[in-house]
Amino acid sequence: MARKIFYWITKIFFRIVFTLYNRLEIRGLDKVPRGAVLIVASNHSSYIDPPLLGGLFPGRLKYLAKESLFRNPVFGFLISSLGAMPVTRENSQNAGVVLKLLLKELASGESILIFPEGSRSADGKLKPLEGGAAFLSVKSGAPLQPVYISGSSRVWPPGGSFPRPSKVIVTFGAPIYPDGTADTEKKRREIAMDSLERELHSLEAGAR
Repeated sequence: MARKIFYWITKIFFRIVFTLYNRLEIRGLDKVPRGAVLIVASNHSSYIDPPLLGGLFPGRLKYLAKESLFRNPVFGFLISSLGAMPVTRENSQNAGVVLKLLLKELASGESILIFPEGSRSADGKLKPLEGGAAFLSVKSGAPLQPVYISGSSRVWPPGGSFPRPSKVIVTFGAPIYPDGTADTEKKRREIAMDSLERELHSLEAGAR
């Protein structure tokens, strides 16, 4: 019970902070299927992206975060309350370990957050996607929920020391369900990957 209370307090805290400090604008939230287990797939260009999405997403999101982020007890408590799970540097570089951990969360009924670019974008522009999100969707049967964050790279760019009061726009796209007609798993992953890439690029263009 206490953990659930802390979760909602933290969620509301981040929502308020981003709304007031960064003039947060949310688009397309009505496209998110309520009550479904989802793989939220977002672009990534700033440290603020995970708590930003954790704060405004309708349900709870579980995601992996570098172990070093938990060294600050206050920040570590806040992000763990929002669903962050520490992962060592060694494990974070092992795709098999990461995918296994995320599949376990999906199987237990938890929605997850993943950044399919694999690393932060230095200029805020969408980078080529890696195949993890499509793999998880096909393996678990959970739909991909595309999200594009515009402006977070200006709020806290790589190397920045403190968040800036710059505007942020978060746009949700339509969910992408695993294709049931392709005759091989590889083909189903390719279809999911192509669909996700097209949708994220479309959301990126719409956010300009």
